[in-house]
Amino acid sequence: MYKHVNVVIILAFFAILFFSCASNKSDSSPAYYGESLESFRSSSPSDEDRMISYSVTLGLVVKNSEETKKLLVEQVKNSNGYIVRETDDSISTRIPAENMDNFVGYSKTLGKTENERKTGTDITDQYQDNMIRLESLKTVRSRYLVLLDRAVNVNEILGIERELERVNTEIDRLEGRIKHAEQSVAYSLITVGFRERTKPGPIGWVFFGLYHAIKWLFVWD
Repeated sequence: MYKHVNVVIILAFFAILFFSCASNKSDSSPAYYGESLESFRSSSPSDEDRMISYSVTLGLVVKNSEETKKLLVEQVKNSNGYIVRETDDSISTRIPAENMDNFVGYSKTLGKTENERKTGTDITDQYQDNMIRLESLKTVRSRYLVLLDRAVNVNEILGIERELERVNTEIDRLEGRIKHAEQSVAYSLITVGFRERTKPGPIGWVFFGLYHAIKWLFVWD
């Protein structure tokens, strides 16, 4: 009987640990992290080593949209990137961070730049937090596996397996976040939109001609 009571107490202890793991509050106890987040961040990377996720949005006015898209797709391959989304008048692509500036520079040669925006998001602290939580959860999982090996009846086994399932779900979620963060830093998100120059109609050509005639009358070099 005492053995069963001890197992229940241990299960309850690990359950508390698990729910602490699932919490994203910044004031999580050192018992969960092993060391506080503040002490961990005190040895955080220098500015040069921080994880920055870049995204660029570029708008172009071009002569031929189809030709522009074809050239952009080719340049994506040459830059070792991949296309995320493609429409008739835009392309969203992931380009290796080291090739980002070259890709943007090449894109600008395909037409007149109408608008450009570049943003960088520092995800270092969030990434480190997720790594700490992941390591702690893996430790909890290892301890549950030890308890599972020692379980002697069906109720104990089922109880431990339920907790293991919860821990594994949380581990999978964190691993997905970590992988996404690493991907967003390694590959910059670049979206290039393009539209053709507006061609004037018959009446437009008349006003276009008048404009140049008036300009010729009143402007001398």
